[in-house]
Amino acid sequence: MPPVWLRPILGLLLGLLVAAFGALILGEYEFSGLLPWFAGLLFGLAVGEVVVSVGRSRALAVASVASLTAFAGIAWAGWIDSNEGVEPVKSLVWVAAALGAMAAFLRVADLRHPTE
Repeated sequence: MPPVWLRPILGLLLGLLVAAFGALILGEYEFSGLLPWFAGLLFGLAVGEVVVSVGRSRALAVASVASLTAFAGIAWAGWIDSNEGVEPVKSLVWVAAALGAMAAFLRVADLRHPTE
């Protein structure tokens, strides 16, 4: 039987892979209009869903790391969108990153029944 802490770590690692893959895809699109609003929420939900379904942990520490992972993924996508730092990063990137972090945290954390 694997240790109890192994599943949450595996969930977070797979969430990191999803965020990296999503950043590479999202970075090819222009952060303008409604895209940052919807992409931020969906990006955070996707990262959070992977972390919860694989890790099966809804601890606040796991939710915080998932939130930072979603934020970093969208920030990386914004950097790619800015021609990898040649142009300034658009301000809507930070809106999308904040929405993604919030969505990932709320998807992973069980705020109604906190366990840890």
